[in-house]
Amino acid sequence: MSKVDSTSTKRAKIRKRKRWERFDGYRLKNIPSFQKLIPFTMKRRSASLNYFEITYDAGEILKYLDGKNRNLEENFDPNNPIKQYTYTQFFMTLIVRMFALRPRLNRFVSRKNIYQRHNIEIAYVLKKDFSDDGEESTTVDTFERDSNIDDVGYILHDSIKSVKETTDDKSGDFVDTLMKLPNFIITFVTWIFDVLIYIGYCPAVLRKIDTMQSSVMFANLGSIGLEGTPHHHLYDRGTCSIFISVGRIRKQKYLGENGVEERDVVDFKITMDERIADGFYFVKSFELLKEILDNPQQLDDRLKEVPIDE
Repeated sequence: MSKVDSTSTKRAKIRKRKRWERFDGYRLKNIPSFQKLIPFTMKRRSASLNYFEITYDAGEILKYLDGKNRNLEENFDPNNPIKQYTYTQFFMTLIVRMFALRPRLNRFVSRKNIYQRHNIEIAYVLKKDFSDDGEESTTVDTFERDSNIDDVGYILHDSIKSVKETTDDKSGDFVDTLMKLPNFIITFVTWIFDVLIYIGYCPAVLRKIDTMQSSVMFANLGSIGLEGTPHHHLYDRGTCSIFISVGRIRKQKYLGENGVEERDVVDFKITMDERIADGFYFVKSFELLKEILDNPQQLDDRLKEVPIDE
């Protein structure tokens, strides 16, 4: 299958940004009064964290990706930018689908108000080579809510190719230049950035490099061979409300009908700002996560409809 122009096929209807709204989201009004009060009593993101640690059966993931990659080989298309379906592509598609179907996960708190983000934006780190001194590049990619695994793959391909094959690293170049300046100028520049975030305005040139302005920060630690996955904090700066880290798929022993058996499992460590939704909503979201992991074939299809959070 060759690359498909996302504008050439009908996409699920989404809410359009209104002129007077923030660049990153719109203020929610139809939420309970008690939840509106929470940002006044829990003022900082770092003081509002919930940590979740979940291990899921990964057997269906392995079967799914193996089948997808076999089909790629059997139906080779030189025009298809996707040369292999990877775990990173799978997990990022999984996140996009979760945020599309559970839109309250895509909220953030700013100025003591709760906002719904306009887009699904995933921040992640890419290493140009796997060594202690290997350069890292941070990026934020924006995904349509109805995206399937191929849609996500096309965007990832372009981002990864840009990092791996060029020396153009806007994030790294900006930081290198900034840190050559005197401390008082660095302090002033970061203050300006914080003010822009506070008022809801951000120049387009900064949106791609500021990973703290995103729906979720994602780390596939399995890609560097790490089996265990540490919890990661959120940042008070910015608007990112969720951090998800995934470890390497590993074997786990369990007691089955035939005695001690082994199965493939994957660990998720999730850090959330509890001000964006209640605990029940988070739990139901994890149930959806498990349902998709058990039936990953649904990621082949685009969503026909996506719920809108008002």
